[in-house]
Amino acid sequence: MGMMAEPAALLAAPEKKSLKLEAPHGGRPRLLLAEDCDPVRIVTAAMLKGMGCDVEAVIHGEEAVKSASENEFDVIVLDIEMPIMDGITAARSIRQMGGQVAATPLMALSAFLADSVRTGEWRDTFDIALPKPANRNELHEAVKAALGRLRDEA
Repeated sequence: MGMMAEPAALLAAPEKKSLKLEAPHGGRPRLLLAEDCDPVRIVTAAMLKGMGCDVEAVIHGEEAVKSASENEFDVIVLDIEMPIMDGITAARSIRQMGGQVAATPLMALSAFLADSVRTGEWRDTFDIALPKPANRNELHEAVKAALGRLRDEA
Protein backbone atom coordinates (compact mmCIF):
# COMPACT_ATOMS: atom_id res chain seq x y z
CA MET A 1 0.00 0.00 0.00
CA GLY A 2 1.50 3.35 -1.10
CA MET A 3 2.03 6.23 1.25
CA MET A 4 0.55 9.62 0.52
CA ALA A 5 3.02 12.50 0.67
CA GLU A 6 2.28 15.30 3.09
CA PRO A 7 1.39 18.64 1.40
CA ALA A 8 4.46 20.31 2.92
CA ALA A 9 6.67 17.59 1.41
CA LEU A 10 5.10 18.15 -1.99
CA LEU A 11 5.72 21.89 -1.79
CA ALA A 12 9.31 21.31 -0.73
CA ALA A 13 9.99 18.84 -3.54
CA PRO A 14 12.91 19.87 -5.75
CA GLU A 15 12.01 21.70 -8.95
CA LYS A 16 12.75 20.13 -12.32
CA LYS A 17 13.66 23.54 -13.68
CA SER A 18 14.49 26.72 -11.85
CA LEU A 19 11.48 28.90 -11.20
CA LYS A 20 13.40 31.50 -9.22
CA LEU A 21 12.23 35.06 -9.73
CA GLU A 22 14.24 38.24 -9.38
CA ALA A 23 12.99 41.76 -8.76
CA PRO A 24 14.00 44.57 -11.15
CA HIS A 25 16.26 45.95 -8.40
CA GLY A 26 18.10 42.61 -8.37
CA GLY A 27 16.90 41.37 -4.99
CA ARG A 28 14.13 39.06 -3.88
CA PRO A 29 10.73 40.16 -5.21
CA ARG A 30 8.41 41.46 -2.48
CA LEU A 31 4.81 40.37 -3.03
CA LEU A 32 1.60 41.17 -1.21
CA LEU A 33 -0.95 38.35 -1.45
CA ALA A 34 -4.58 38.93 -0.45
CA GLU A 35 -6.60 35.70 -0.35
CA ASP A 36 -9.41 34.80 2.05
CA CYS A 37 -9.32 31.02 1.58
CA ASP A 38 -6.76 29.64 4.05
CA PRO A 39 -5.59 26.61 2.00
CA VAL A 40 -5.25 28.67 -1.20
CA ARG A 41 -3.39 31.46 0.64
CA ILE A 42 -1.03 29.01 2.34
CA VAL A 43 -0.26 27.02 -0.83
CA THR A 44 0.09 30.11 -3.05
CA ALA A 45 2.39 31.81 -0.52
CA ALA A 46 4.48 28.63 -0.27
CA MET A 47 4.80 28.41 -4.07
CA LEU A 48 5.83 32.09 -4.26
CA LYS A 49 8.37 31.65 -1.47
CA GLY A 50 9.73 28.63 -3.32
CA MET A 51 10.29 30.94 -6.30
CA GLY A 52 12.46 33.20 -4.15
CA CYS A 53 9.82 35.79 -3.26
CA ASP A 54 9.25 37.47 0.08
CA VAL A 55 5.50 37.25 0.67
CA GLU A 56 3.20 39.15 2.99
CA ALA A 57 -0.16 37.37 3.08
CA VAL A 58 -3.42 39.00 4.21
CA ILE A 59 -7.01 37.75 4.21
CA HIS A 60 -9.04 40.57 2.62
CA GLY A 61 -8.84 43.70 0.53
CA GLU A 62 -8.95 46.17 3.40
CA GLU A 63 -5.80 44.60 4.88
CA ALA A 64 -4.19 44.69 1.43
CA VAL A 65 -4.90 48.42 1.02
CA LYS A 66 -3.49 49.15 4.49
CA SER A 67 -0.35 47.09 3.86
CA ALA A 68 0.16 48.63 0.40
CA SER A 69 0.01 52.10 1.94
CA GLU A 70 2.63 51.21 4.57
CA ASN A 71 5.07 48.99 2.62
CA GLU A 72 6.72 48.75 -0.78
CA PHE A 73 5.90 45.73 -2.93
CA ASP A 74 7.06 44.69 -6.39
CA VAL A 75 3.72 43.00 -7.18
CA ILE A 76 0.34 42.91 -5.42
CA VAL A 77 -1.77 39.77 -5.94
CA LEU A 78 -5.47 40.10 -5.10
CA ASP A 79 -8.25 37.55 -5.04
CA ILE A 80 -11.42 39.05 -6.54
CA GLU A 81 -14.02 37.59 -4.15
CA MET A 82 -13.08 38.39 -0.52
CA PRO A 83 -15.05 39.47 2.55
CA ILE A 84 -14.90 43.01 3.96
CA MET A 85 -13.37 44.45 0.74
CA ASP A 86 -13.19 42.61 -2.59
CA GLY A 87 -10.14 42.61 -4.84
CA ILE A 88 -11.49 45.04 -7.44
CA THR A 89 -12.35 47.63 -4.77
CA ALA A 90 -8.93 47.10 -3.16
CA ALA A 91 -7.18 47.49 -6.53
CA ARG A 92 -9.04 50.73 -7.23
CA SER A 93 -8.12 52.04 -3.77
CA ILE A 94 -4.45 51.20 -4.35
CA ARG A 95 -4.49 52.93 -7.76
CA GLN A 96 -6.03 56.04 -6.16
CA MET A 97 -3.15 56.34 -3.67
CA GLY A 98 -0.98 57.83 -6.40
CA GLY A 99 2.80 57.78 -6.51
CA GLN A 100 4.87 54.62 -6.53
CA VAL A 101 2.23 52.44 -4.85
CA ALA A 102 -0.29 53.23 -7.61
CA ALA A 103 2.27 52.12 -10.21
CA THR A 104 2.81 48.73 -8.53
CA PRO A 105 1.74 45.91 -10.87
CA LEU A 106 -1.56 44.40 -9.71
CA MET A 107 -2.46 40.79 -10.46
CA ALA A 108 -5.97 39.36 -10.10
CA LEU A 109 -6.04 35.74 -8.93
CA SER A 110 -9.55 34.38 -8.85
CA ALA A 111 -11.86 31.51 -9.65
CA PHE A 112 -14.39 34.14 -10.73
CA LEU A 113 -12.34 35.66 -13.55
CA ALA A 114 -14.58 34.35 -16.32
CA ASP A 115 -17.17 37.08 -15.76
CA SER A 116 -14.54 39.80 -15.30
CA VAL A 117 -12.63 38.65 -18.38
CA ARG A 118 -15.79 38.56 -20.45
CA THR A 119 -16.70 42.13 -19.46
CA GLY A 120 -13.08 43.32 -19.48
CA GLU A 121 -13.67 44.82 -16.03
CA TRP A 122 -10.36 43.56 -14.65
CA ARG A 123 -8.42 45.58 -17.25
CA ASP A 124 -9.50 48.83 -15.60
CA THR A 125 -7.55 48.06 -12.44
CA PHE A 126 -5.30 45.02 -12.91
CA ASP A 127 -2.23 44.54 -15.07
CA ILE A 128 -2.56 40.74 -15.19
CA ALA A 129 -5.32 38.26 -14.43
CA LEU A 130 -4.72 34.61 -13.53
CA PRO A 131 -7.59 32.16 -13.04
CA LYS A 132 -7.57 29.79 -10.05
CA PRO A 133 -6.60 27.17 -9.55
CA ALA A 134 -3.21 28.10 -10.97
CA ASN A 135 -0.34 25.64 -11.03
CA ARG A 136 3.23 26.56 -10.15
CA ASN A 137 4.27 27.27 -13.76
CA GLU A 138 1.23 29.47 -14.46
CA LEU A 139 1.83 31.43 -11.26
CA HIS A 140 5.52 31.79 -12.09
CA GLU A 141 4.82 33.10 -15.60
CA ALA A 142 2.20 35.59 -14.35
CA VAL A 143 4.44 36.99 -11.60
CA LYS A 144 7.39 37.09 -14.02
CA ALA A 145 5.25 39.11 -16.46
CA ALA A 146 4.19 41.46 -13.65
CA LEU A 147 7.82 41.95 -12.61
CA GLY A 148 8.63 42.63 -16.27
CA ARG A 149 6.06 45.43 -16.30
CA LEU A 150 7.76 46.91 -13.25
CA ARG A 151 11.15 46.61 -14.96
CA ASP A 152 9.79 48.32 -18.10
CA GLU A 153 8.62 51.29 -16.02
CA ALA A 154 11.85 51.57 -13.98
